[in-house]
Amino acid sequence: MNGSIIQYRALACLVGALVGLSACEQKAVEKPQQASPQTVVAPQPVNEQAAAELSLAIWQAGEAQVTHAHAAVETLQRAVDGLLAQADDNKLENARLAWLEAHREFAAALPYIQLAFSPGELRSQGRKLLLSLDSWPAQAGYLDTVPGYSESGIVNDTAIDLTLANLRKQHRLTAHEEASTGFHALEIMLWGPTSERAAEQFLAESGGEKPEALAVNRRRELTRLIAKGVEEDMAWLARRWPTAANSLSQSYLSLGPVARLQQIRAAHTRVIDEQLLRRLPESSESDVESSRAADSKQAILAIMATLQSNWIPTGGGGLAEVLLDRHQVAALRQAFVDFEGLLLRMEDPIELAELAQLAQARKLLERIAGLMAGTTQVPVPKQDVMPVSLPVDGE
Repeated sequence: MNGSIIQYRALACLVGALVGLSACEQKAVEKPQQASPQTVVAPQPVNEQAAAELSLAIWQAGEAQVTHAHAAVETLQRAVDGLLAQADDNKLENARLAWLEAHREFAAALPYIQLAFSPGELRSQGRKLLLSLDSWPAQAGYLDTVPGYSESGIVNDTAIDLTLANLRKQHRLTAHEEASTGFHALEIMLWGPTSERAAEQFLAESGGEKPEALAVNRRRELTRLIAKGVEEDMAWLARRWPTAANSLSQSYLSLGPVARLQQIRAAHTRVIDEQLLRRLPESSESDVESSRAADSKQAILAIMATLQSNWIPTGGGGLAEVLLDRHQVAALRQAFVDFEGLLLRMEDPIELAELAQLAQARKLLERIAGLMAGTTQVPVPKQDVMPVSLPVDGE
């Protein structure tokens, strides 16, 4: 999908040769049969060296993706600062485009973030981070004026001092849709409650005894603080990731190579359950992740690109060849292709897609999760069935 995803596929491919060794070492084990002909299923041994190399490559790919996401967020913050310094249509468009890029880079990092916070002692930290960065749906009236309510939102509530610490306290204060930090709070500020935000709504005003209390000036400050909060959260994550840091990487690297692969497998199936399936509306009236920016479909594609680069990267290698049999590998490869093709045909925002398409997408995701977990068995084609010779009486 983008240059960074290609880099991560290349990282996985570095160990493709080692992964191939694992496949070469597989030997069919024949069990005594009571009837003819039977399917012989080869065991799925894991090459320890291949597992070590692949699991490290995936962690390093996560570091690279988080770094890309943080850089994109820094660009977003500069674009927001530029908009506030000179509020015009071009600067507003630049800020929106920067938001889209940063949001997609963040979405591509989600499978790695899920992996990093897999250990039980880290899960509460991971949940707190994701709620701060990516809470949705976000209620526009919690932040700003909405049609019919000219005094709504933090923008108009002068009792709330505009500091980032206060915004974090207000975040999800009484309901989950009351987002005051993260990508989707910033989405509301840039696109507006009805996706019709005008650049003039960010022009500073200097009238009155307390100009800082004017709604437009509070809107400017609120937008700046939300962007700052997103950058702070991503910077915190990026600092903790490197293998030299005695933090997130410690728990992961302390595991044996095979255990790391199993942790990746579990994290990725949770991503499908907790992230991807949740992003697919079950009806045309469901909330979507990025309704104002119309980016829900692209976010899903970004997450899927990361999963595919880890499991079936271009050029071979990857988790599938280590953890699955060859029939499951082929089925998983086809499921990725089918899901991407279906999504590209769907409307964006995704709530406009046909209900039949949404249902089909959910089934494909469930199939991908089952294949990744190794619980979905793939029937062996007839031409691959090898008859087993039975002993003849008297021999």
